Amino acid sequence: MSILRCRVVIATTAVMLFLSGAASAVSQGGKWIEAWYSPPFPPTAALAFGDVRIFAHQTVRQVVRLEAGGERVRVRLTNELGLVPVKIGSVHVALSSRNGVAEPETDRVLTFGGKQDAVIPVGQALLSDPVEMTVSAFADVAISIYYPGRLAPAGHLLSVHVSSHGDHGAEPVWRDAATAVRAPALVSGVEVEAAQARRVLVAFGDSITEGACATPGTNMDYPEQLARRLERSGAGSGWVVINSGISGNRLLHEGSGQSALDRFERDALDIPGVSAIIVLEGINDIGWAFDANGDTGPLTVADIVGAYKQLIARAHARRLKIIGGTITPYEDAMYYHPEGETVRAAVNEWIRTSGAFDAVIDFEQAVRDPQHPTRYRGADQCGDNLHPNDAGYHAMSEVVDLEAFK
Repeated sequence: MSILRCRVVIATTAVMLFLSGAASAVSQGGKWIEAWYSPPFPPTAALAFGDVRIFAHQTVRQVVRLEAGGERVRVRLTNELGLVPVKIGSVHVALSSRNGVAEPETDRVLTFGGKQDAVIPVGQALLSDPVEMTVSAFADVAISIYYPGRLAPAGHLLSVHVSSHGDHGAEPVWRDAATAVRAPALVSGVEVEAAQARRVLVAFGDSITEGACATPGTNMDYPEQLARRLERSGAGSGWVVINSGISGNRLLHEGSGQSALDRFERDALDIPGVSAIIVLEGINDIGWAFDANGDTGPLTVADIVGAYKQLIARAHARRLKIIGGTITPYEDAMYYHPEGETVRAAVNEWIRTSGAFDAVIDFEQAVRDPQHPTRYRGADQCGDNLHPNDAGYHAMSEVVDLEAFK
């Protein structure tokens, strides 16, 4: 057996052993679990991407894909990284038959402590009162927020629909609305009251977890493709996969959003129903550390490993399991450097062999070119030599052994 094949078998066995011991955080029937999540962004990230938006007496509709079903729903709004209090006039939630269109018979008005309007203080999040609403896994839900004043919110940069002047939350179709635009989105989470026991698996990482370069609007990121594989196979029917990726995120330094070390509690450990976490982070730390335009200074293997060890310790303190994902290739990417490649290879060796993570998923092996292992297979990347395309994300989801989820 080759060394590579041996490593893959070991990793698969580790995943199976890991999952067999992950029962402590199972969500019992009638408990609230995360059905969709999006990590908050600071205003500086929106500014860097050129996507700062000011909403003035307008309604913003955000369509999200739920990963779990239930009979009741509640919505989480974020101002955790905002600079000013957020005033909302009303919030509607409804099933969405297609992008941006709400099904009127399912429309519900959300309340917050029994009131339809609310103010979210700086540094806080706001969870709505539960509303009776039957939703299924992989259903699209439209959430419409009316901003009665003038505001530039701080939220994750996502595709949203913006109405004309006024409160249009109850209207199924906005005929005079702006087309979908990329803007900070206030909704950061949707929870459902699960009728059956479910475990939540949080995919935590950077743009490769979030799904950069995947076909927009098709849910082809690797966490979503893994969720669909689990659902089709029946092997993982007790699992919900949540995407907690941020494009540009780094382990040790603020980039697009807080560092992984700073956001790990909110964006992984505190996710309702979490039982296990996949960590795929580090390529941005490596890339920018060895780039002439980088802002971090020197970086060593020990720096990356030290960050991983902190995440592992914090997960274990909560009695959660944590899986390490090997860092995917990046030769010829915008910030590639041979010294960085040396660090990446050593970090991956540590992930595979140290035993520090409860299990390992060899994402690098899934997408690398067998003839040139420091590069992607050409068919699996989108042209920037850094991000997978739909096929690459499919390969990443396929490398996970579904037998481990039974």
